[in-house]
Amino acid sequence: MTVDPKEIVRKGYDAISHLYCRDNYEGEGSNQKMWVSQLLDILPPPPAQVLDLGCGCGVPASRDLALAGYTVTGVDISKVQIERAKKLVPQGTFIQSDISSESLADILPPSAQFAAVIALYVLIHIPIEEQPALIRRIGEWIQEGGYCAMVVGIRPWTGEVGGWLGASEDVKMWWSQASVDDYRKWSKDASFEIVRDEQAKDLMPNDSEVAEHQFLLLKKHRVEPMANL
Repeated sequence: MTVDPKEIVRKGYDAISHLYCRDNYEGEGSNQKMWVSQLLDILPPPPAQVLDLGCGCGVPASRDLALAGYTVTGVDISKVQIERAKKLVPQGTFIQSDISSESLADILPPSAQFAAVIALYVLIHIPIEEQPALIRRIGEWIQEGGYCAMVVGIRPWTGEVGGWLGASEDVKMWWSQASVDDYRKWSKDASFEIVRDEQAKDLMPNDSEVAEHQFLLLKKHRVEPMANL
């Protein structure tokens, strides 16, 4: 029987949640903390809404945004990660859900128009065929002039690994990533302008090429009003 790759991801993060990020992690040397800090410099003032897709245990991204006064909603497929996020970031709202589900919009804050969406190292856990539609939906959730910070793949690769981050070999993790050119195209098709485009080097499980990632900071196009004829 074929195993749903999303179930591999869910069970994997349930098992390695504390290996991936400890409760007292302060973001030492983390690109994620740096990216959130840079995002804080360009966001509208609090309490603007921010959506953290693949929020994990809420540390450091959701936590830093919430402490800055932003209204944070986090979504993750892992029950363990969400339970930890609720405890570690009590100021936020956290939802256990598949971020690629079309029904996710029904459980987000009503009429949510987010100033920013964060999707760090999460699209690469979604089947490739579902990723373009997810990026389009992200574009729909962001207000005009808002931002999306995402980490995506550089080279096409799909695969499964056991024992990631020092877990036992029976704990599996699964990834599926397109080329960075595909992500650039899908972002532009979703009405985003690429503001920053650089290689991300933290949180790699090993030194293999398939583990390389790219950071994209996207800005939602403003729709200019039509001039009166």
